[in-house]
Amino acid sequence: MHYNRIPSTVTVYWSKLADQNLRIAENILKGLLHRTDFPIEPGTVLELKLGTISLSGGIQIPVKVIRCEKISEAEYDLYLNYTERDFNKIQEIEDLIRDLS
Repeated sequence: MHYNRIPSTVTVYWSKLADQNLRIAENILKGLLHRTDFPIEPGTVLELKLGTISLSGGIQIPVKVIRCEKISEAEYDLYLNYTERDFNKIQEIEDLIRDLS
């Protein structure tokens, strides 16, 4: 599985979605990796909004926490997968990550 790390230059907002039954892409070997200050239970579905100061608007996408890995006393890596209907948004996110790297 290949995860693209969301760079710290990208602003990330998220909220827990009420609908926890979204179909997550299982046949695609890609996802997102985000470092955060607190753990989130695997299986939780989040609405992720990514943006930068120079980017008008933002990219919103529902994701599911696949794994939460403790990095230090105050940091956790979240491994996130996305729904099958959001492949085009993932390309936008990958382009944004590549441009900011």
